[in-house]
Amino acid sequence: MTSSPTDPRWLAVAAGAVAAAIHLALAFTDLIPGYSTQGWVFAAMGLGYLGCVAGVMLRRDVVDDLIVLYAAGLILAYAASRSELPVEPIGLTSKAAEAVLAVTLIALRLMRRGRAHAGGG
Repeated sequence: MTSSPTDPRWLAVAAGAVAAAIHLALAFTDLIPGYSTQGWVFAAMGLGYLGCVAGVMLRRDVVDDLIVLYAAGLILAYAASRSELPVEPIGLTSKAAEAVLAVTLIALRLMRRGRAHAGGG
């Protein structure tokens, strides 16, 4: 990964770190009133986002695509579960971070594709 602070991958790293921190915090403490989050499920999601942070730094299209699928899958799972569970600020914050992660990686892919086509490819 480049060291330039303007590299969009730093935004993806930050968003993934926020999502990881939220899920890990939920794994160790019930932060949502009336809903238990403590346990391995939220810990696994948090560790998954730490893996996403590492994956972003690899700069591989296939890894980026898997990260987008992971983030989108958890966003959709959250949305699907809201008929039974409350919508809460920490969940919305997590989903916003996950969306930033996914959208940033999609935008990077589209920019690379545009440069490749502009270069005669």
